Amino acid sequence: MDSKARRGAVVVPLKSLLETKITGLSSYYLKPDKGDPTVDIPLVNMGDIVDGAINAGTVKKATVRRTGKLESDTILPGDVILTLRAQPFRAAIAGPDVAGAALSANLVGLRCSDLIKPEILAAWFNSSAGQRVLVPRAGISTLVGISLKELLQVEVPVPPREQQDLLSRYIALATEHTRILKEEQKLLDSIVDSMINSL
Repeated sequence: MDSKARRGAVVVPLKSLLETKITGLSSYYLKPDKGDPTVDIPLVNMGDIVDGAINAGTVKKATVRRTGKLESDTILPGDVILTLRAQPFRAAIAGPDVAGAALSANLVGLRCSDLIKPEILAAWFNSSAGQRVLVPRAGISTLVGISLKELLQVEVPVPPREQQDLLSRYIALATEHTRILKEEQKLLDSIVDSMINSL
């Protein structure tokens, strides 16, 4: 494993941190010919990734060509899902509610090895540090994406395991706090709407 030291973290090419990658479905899958065997499967799109999470409520099913490879191109809980187009790049961790879903062509799934926790990798992608690494590799246009080949060469800082555990707990607390704030905002909006409608 190629690595460099940086501020206590080891800097490692992304490809060395993964067990496997899950590529998005091409038009071959999404446009089956008449008579081809098909299957209806949840398909995660870029718009389903919001605030570092996959909104399972917006994930819709698509009829796709059924092949043996399709089974290996579906996501599992804990996979890091990353947008490959449209800056800023966004990452989220797949939960049980989207297990078995496929990805659209502008997304990639990254299954981490035990060298890095998925929540650490996703948080790094979403951070300003991660964006500074990804954006130059994608070109100057917001429509230009980063290729999978380029992505796998990206160098990722990997903290020691104890630091990863601490970061992971903090990220979980921050995520839950954000969720509660959103629920409270929805409640406040509902109260205001109800008051105005009662006029």
